Amino acid sequence: MRRRTIHDQMVVRLVLTVTIAITFIFILSSEAIRTTIQSYVHQDYKEKAMIATSEVDAIIRQQKVLLETYARMIQHTYARQDSKEERNKTIEKFANQTNPYVAGYWYSYQSNYDKQGKYTSWYGYNSDGKLQGITIPEFIDESSAKLRDDPRYDYYHGPVKQGSTYITSPYLDHFTHIPVISISTPVYDHDNQLIGVAGVDLRFQDLSHLSSHLSIHPKSKVVLLNQTGQLLLDTDASEFIWDDTQAQSQYEFLLTINEKQTTSLINTIDDMGEQKYMISTPIKEAGWQAIILLPTKVVDQTLMRVFFIIFCIWIAVLVSIYVFVHWWIKRFVTHPLRSLVEASQRIAAGDLSGKISVRGDNEWGELTQNMNDMLVTMRQQAALEQEIKRMSALKIVGEMAAAISHEIRNPLTTVRGFLQLLRNKPEHEHEHVYFDTMMDEIIRANTIITEYLTLAQHKIVEFQPKSINDIIEHIYPLVQATATVNCQHIELDLKSVPYIMLDEKEIRQLLHNVIRNGLEAMEANKILRIRTRHDGSRVILEVEDEGAGFDPSILQQAGTPFITTKETGTGLGLAICYSIVQRHGGTMNFHSRPGCTIVSISLPIEMTLQSEQDDAIRSSDE
Repeated sequence: MRRRTIHDQMVVRLVLTVTIAITFIFILSSEAIRTTIQSYVHQDYKEKAMIATSEVDAIIRQQKVLLETYARMIQHTYARQDSKEERNKTIEKFANQTNPYVAGYWYSYQSNYDKQGKYTSWYGYNSDGKLQGITIPEFIDESSAKLRDDPRYDYYHGPVKQGSTYITSPYLDHFTHIPVISISTPVYDHDNQLIGVAGVDLRFQDLSHLSSHLSIHPKSKVVLLNQTGQLLLDTDASEFIWDDTQAQSQYEFLLTINEKQTTSLINTIDDMGEQKYMISTPIKEAGWQAIILLPTKVVDQTLMRVFFIIFCIWIAVLVSIYVFVHWWIKRFVTHPLRSLVEASQRIAAGDLSGKISVRGDNEWGELTQNMNDMLVTMRQQAALEQEIKRMSALKIVGEMAAAISHEIRNPLTTVRGFLQLLRNKPEHEHEHVYFDTMMDEIIRANTIITEYLTLAQHKIVEFQPKSINDIIEHIYPLVQATATVNCQHIELDLKSVPYIMLDEKEIRQLLHNVIRNGLEAMEANKILRIRTRHDGSRVILEVEDEGAGFDPSILQQAGTPFITTKETGTGLGLAICYSIVQRHGGTMNFHSRPGCTIVSISLPIEMTLQSEQDDAIRSSDE
């Protein structure tokens, strides 16, 4: 079973908490969100309706401009005193212009103007799409005052009454017998006398072209009403309603929606019982009202799509939050915690080396600093314990040396003297090798006792300003000669170093011991290197050999008496070296790997001579 980590627990809990919070907020604010989105959708459709009606307004305005241009051309024919034929050519010329909304151009005379009589001229396209002209001189006098209030002749008397361009309701054209809507305008001479009325007919069926501009959705329905509430167009009707005698009372209530002729939107139910939104917007150029009916389910579907988008965004936000929380916890919690756990495992295994590196100005940084301080303390304690072990061994050696030095050295001296006498007798001439061996062993025993005494003595060292380079160069010929015997070589790399306070005899002994250990650790044809350098307030001496190296457990006990890797060694050489370095206020460290061991000795440039004072105090106490 997979172990759940703090990282997984924190990610799951944080993401779950944020998800619940966001979901709760979304539920509480869903109605406000729905209302906001619905309002936005409504506003969007209203803006589409306004844009559509603006397009229709532009189309009608364009027809008005063309009509007024046409009327001025008619007026100019009177100024030039052109004949009816010339006026007919002008009408035909305008009718020849391609216009998808125009059925034809016409001009009807004012019969009582300068006794010009009644006359109507019309040019347009028949059902076959061919241009035709209709001129009926004997037709009823459309300009007659008797027809002023007759709605069938509103196309003529409407603009005369209004004195400007006028748009009629649908009616059945007297010439073409098709339902049309006329845009007409009065024509005056320079004395402001009515000459006649010029007009352009729009096929009532062609209003479907205009309604296509008003369709803001495939399912929307368009209704056009005039100023009196009469139905002009219903896109759902099977036939166009053109008879002006058929008042569509069921649409009259739509005019009350927007008395100020501004765009509005309300919720209503049509005659089929379907819920719809009704957008009412004016077509100002024609004085009409456009009613756009849009099923509410269209808006609801749009609302559902928006909610689906919001849901997808919600999922994306949650995924982003998960990724961010995962990265954040891993970066600022899991990684520092893992580093500390690994460091604690290393410390528990007894490895006190190195330093914990976890950055931060929070509790992680404080914990890291505390653990590093603890490591320093533990290293100091381990070094202290090692030093206590070494000092305890030295104390034992000192006590042993003090107890047996005279009792052993004096008998050994006597034995050695008698052995020399016996060796020199003629009868023992063939046994010199045995006598030499016994005397060598006596010398070796005496050397061991001397080393014991060296550790046991409380020496008073004599410090003088010396260069460690001078001492090394002085003993170099001697140690090189020893190395040459074993086919070895010693290289010197001595940098410029300052004078320091040294006891030359002890430093010589220190160098001899360290160099001898290095040479003994190497095989033939190997190189031993001696380096010195200046490092701040200390002088560094390094002796590097190419021996087999030491196991880390042996290095931890280096300097402890009687601990040695040599078959004939006493384990006192390094103990003496440690004592010498300590008396000089320095430190000695070992770095070993297979094929290389470096003994690094650091000596202070300015020594307080504290160790000498301590030795003097111990001597006075004894």
